[in-house]
Amino acid sequence: MNTKGTKKVKRKLQHGDGSVYFVEKRNRFAGQITLLIDGEKIRKTVYGKTEKIVKDKLRELQIQALAGNLHKKENLKPITIYDIADKMIEEQLALNEVRHSTYERKKSTLKMLSAISEKDVRDVSEEDVIAFFANHLYYSQSCIKKMYQLLGAVFKKAVGKGIIKTSPLADMKCPKSKQEYNPVRALTIEEQTKLLNILKTEDIRYSDIMMLSMFTGMRIGECCALKVEDIDFTEHTITVRKTISRGSHGATVICDTKTEAGIRTLYISEDIEIFLRTIISDRKSGLLFTSSNGKLITTNQVNSSYSKVMEDNHIVDNSIFGKVDLHSLRHTFATRCAESGMPPKVLQKVIGHIDIGTTLNTYCSVFEKYRNEHLAVADEYMKANNLAIA
Repeated sequence: MNTKGTKKVKRKLQHGDGSVYFVEKRNRFAGQITLLIDGEKIRKTVYGKTEKIVKDKLRELQIQALAGNLHKKENLKPITIYDIADKMIEEQLALNEVRHSTYERKKSTLKMLSAISEKDVRDVSEEDVIAFFANHLYYSQSCIKKMYQLLGAVFKKAVGKGIIKTSPLADMKCPKSKQEYNPVRALTIEEQTKLLNILKTEDIRYSDIMMLSMFTGMRIGECCALKVEDIDFTEHTITVRKTISRGSHGATVICDTKTEAGIRTLYISEDIEIFLRTIISDRKSGLLFTSSNGKLITTNQVNSSYSKVMEDNHIVDNSIFGKVDLHSLRHTFATRCAESGMPPKVLQKVIGHIDIGTTLNTYCSVFEKYRNEHLAVADEYMKANNLAIA
């Protein structure tokens, strides 16, 4: 039977094998077949990009029906996306496959999937997933990627356990956010100088943490998790082992660094050493930074103070592309290192990136600028020695 928005495929299947037609609205082939399931004749519909894919799906349904593996929906206990995802995340934490900070991020991502996560995974089609993402393109690209990856892992698990035959994400790429791309940037030398003068001369809450991040490239959470024992004045080093993160029920806890590469040893200059000795005084152990009541300092607390300083003193040059936030302090240190000629591989280790590609992609414009300057110097050198192509 023809319906609006569809056209029949000219080549028909044999009797009893169902029918295949093209759905223009969905830009997909569809196939329908009547099967005997639990003693009743039930009509099933499948979709695919090609006629062959649809025919293969119809034949697989026939095989499964004959084997007695298909059942009416009312006879099956629902297995939701949430059920699979939640169990998977809990198992990953129990088996130490993920750090606690990653566990919390995955839990937050699962909350973002609420519009689709209560669906039975056996009933979810590619069209359902497309519709879900189409309504969530206002999220950042980072959030969309996390949702896409978690859904992919759920469908992969469901396929592996034989709950579904194929993943609805099999032919779907990660969607693109509609948010305008506005990356976090480093402070310019002028902006950094202005901020530094204020942090040094005025009574700014958590200024020591901000300056430590600005001159070591440490994440704010890593600064807040530092202990006196992590500072070695004999070897002139800081050992980064932990970070601050949200634990169960939103509590602030000290946990492992974001990645294994985050565990690193930083060599400190004489200036930073003097700075740290002033903070530590005669203490032998304990947290390097604490709040007035002796508790952990959170990233949010530091961010609140930082944002106020930046706004009150009009530090940011809004004519420069990119947003400036607390993470800009870390970017500022890395950018100054790249500008000074530090090789990307060395910067990768200092910053604690797990992949050199991350370092190159984040600071590519800086490396490109200084690579070109070095090439210009080399060109002048060759010309000075009468070495020219023309």
